[in-house]
Amino acid sequence: NTLTVNGSSQIYSLGVGTPASGTVGEIRANNNITAYYTSDASFKENVKPIQNALEKVMMVDGVEFDWTEDYIKEHGGEDDYFLRKRDVGVIAQEIQKVLPELVVERSEGYLAVKYDRIVALLIQAVKELSDKLEERK
Repeated sequence: NTLTVNGSSQIYSLGVGTPASGTVGEIRANNNITAYYTSDASFKENVKPIQNALEKVMMVDGVEFDWTEDYIKEHGGEDDYFLRKRDVGVIAQEIQKVLPELVVERSEGYLAVKYDRIVALLIQAVKELSDKLEERK
């Protein structure tokens, strides 16, 4: 079956190849999701390396944690694929202190992290660490 929509449409919860969670704004897919962000230099200005990237990385912890029962319930329940009780990640409030542009406040007041953009910070931190190692040689 094919769904074709001409114009705009709003879907509250979407499951691609899997049931939707019922959580407004959540999309779940059980196969690969292919997406690209525009990153071409021609669309950017005032480009400069992230300053003190290693120092910023050192201010953030990679953590293991358990989701609260309320969070799990509100997001369709634990399912061993999309949502597991035990997880890993970062704390949004820590990221907000070092790179606030990577954190957004959702409509219900909770913070969310743009995880894909942490890569730029990590790349620059590795470069700074490499420079420090070269200086010691």
